[in-house]
Amino acid sequence: MEITKTKKTPNKKTILQFIIAISTIASLILVFVDFIFPLTETERIYLRLFDFIVVVILAVDFYARIRNSEDKLKYILRHLYEFPAMMPLLITGVGDASSVLYYLRFIALFRLVRLYNIMGLSTISIIFGAFGIYLVEAGKPDSTINNLHDALWWSVETITTVAYGEYYPVTATGRIIATVMMFAAIGFLWTFVGLLSSVLVSRRLKKSQSTTTTVVNDTKTLIKNRIDGVENLSDEDLEDLLPL
Repeated sequence: MEITKTKKTPNKKTILQFIIAISTIASLILVFVDFIFPLTETERIYLRLFDFIVVVILAVDFYARIRNSEDKLKYILRHLYEFPAMMPLLITGVGDASSVLYYLRFIALFRLVRLYNIMGLSTISIIFGAFGIYLVEAGKPDSTINNLHDALWWSVETITTVAYGEYYPVTATGRIIATVMMFAAIGFLWTFVGLLSSVLVSRRLKKSQSTTTTVVNDTKTLIKNRIDGVENLSDEDLEDLLPL
């Protein structure tokens, strides 16, 4: 007898969403790197090439979702906000710091809409919280956050609600960023608790339904077996069978 072994393979959709999430986060980090640090022309070319690849991935995913939708036009109209996310830096990252076009690169932040899961949102909050606090706090009098390492550590502490107190904002803008991060942390925490509770309740319901199904099936089997042998049943057995 030949036994066929089946291998469990990861869901293709899950793998694709993971690739999209990682690519999106990386592209957004590079937007800020390009804005903060002086890059050579060669480095900018590589950055824009990577960004273009991310845009292609987002565009292919969007096209696939349109094809699978029942009402394609309605789907496009409901997801118009995704189009800015598919604009490459080749278009938006032009001009110098005095030009409005120079700041159009931040239109890439629309890519955040693709990170709708809690882990993606948490990661994005940590990254942008760190960059934001660094930009407004670094170099300020009495500032405790003067480099990206300190900013990232502060951001992780804040989003996980485990602040040790060694790093804190001293500017008004920095405190606003900190407030947003704190409320985001509370939201993520309650969302996680809600999801965990939902999973536990779902498992308990499934277990209860499985137990009920087993009892019903056993009862049906018992009744069938007794009816099949009804000629051999005594009067007492017949009396017991009637209520069943």
